[in-house]
Amino acid sequence: MLDICGHQANDFQVTDEFWKKINSSARSFYKPGKYVTFPGYEWSGNTPLGGDRNIYFLNEKGEISRSCEDLIPDGKTKYKSSPNATELFKNLSAQKAPSFAFAHVGGRYADMKYHDKNIEVAVEIHSAWGTFEWLLHDAFDRGYRVGICANSDGHQCRPGASYPGRSLFGSYGGLTCVLSSKLDRKNIAKAMMARHFYATTGNRSLIYLYVVSSTGGKACMGDVLYEPDRGARLNAVIEGTAPLERVDVFNGKKLIRTLFPYTMTDLGSRIKIMFSGAEKKGRARHVVWDGSMKIIRNTIQQISAVNYWNPENTPHMTSKNNIIWESITTGGESGMILALGKPERGIIEIETLHKSLNAI
Repeated sequence: MLDICGHQANDFQVTDEFWKKINSSARSFYKPGKYVTFPGYEWSGNTPLGGDRNIYFLNEKGEISRSCEDLIPDGKTKYKSSPNATELFKNLSAQKAPSFAFAHVGGRYADMKYHDKNIEVAVEIHSAWGTFEWLLHDAFDRGYRVGICANSDGHQCRPGASYPGRSLFGSYGGLTCVLSSKLDRKNIAKAMMARHFYATTGNRSLIYLYVVSSTGGKACMGDVLYEPDRGARLNAVIEGTAPLERVDVFNGKKLIRTLFPYTMTDLGSRIKIMFSGAEKKGRARHVVWDGSMKIIRNTIQQISAVNYWNPENTPHMTSKNNIIWESITTGGESGMILALGKPERGIIEIETLHKSLNAI
């Protein structure tokens, strides 16, 4: 179940007539207090021109501004084009309909050199395309103050249940949780502009995060709090959809602390083996991790697959000592949790297309 949804067709495929259809559909499905829709589109410029941006309007009076009209019949349109992201932000700023935007990573990833702090509220770090924390780092390196979002972009019309199948999409679609006082466009947009939201890789985790300063000031997720004495305390309440493995705390790009809600004794005879990475930032980013594993002087009692979205490719045992699998990653990670016959005993031999590994 979703509370909020936006339609994001590639701009160069949206005719003027279809733009009317997008707006009329968004209007008909918008039910304040029950379900919120935002009319919008994906500005689909190539990366050197700014890269993909997701545009959302607060009402049906917004005007589409395409990166090009190459696929529009006869190139006929009444709307002004934006050949690069600078022109796009300028065009959006001049419109009567308020809007906000996300820096998007799909086939044409966003170049963070282009940015408007009054419109671009977030960077997208996860979708069915994969995981892209590097985009957030690009924003941090430029000193931007942005929120973090995740979306589906699965092309299968299953928002909130965006499984990748066997295509080039390598991940389960993401979700953005918005901390809004009311379920309507005005308050959702207000929360977006204040960065009161967070991203997940598709699970429905609940997170309440706030900071208390040494002088008693309190800031919610996304707020700005000035702390002269470096005595601020970070507080977080996290409820996952499964037991939590760890919580990493970052200051910008720097990992400053990792919290584990368990001890080594709690793990028993279980070990976790994961693969991750991407070949490139743009298309064809998937990394193939097909491989096998052999356990020497121990036995495998059980396998739990992690992030294997195609049931035909999950790891399976060929014997009590051997496993084979097929897997790809597109910036995220996949792998398995093994329950061994005896803890801390034996040798693991792993063979993949990229690397061989022996571990004791």
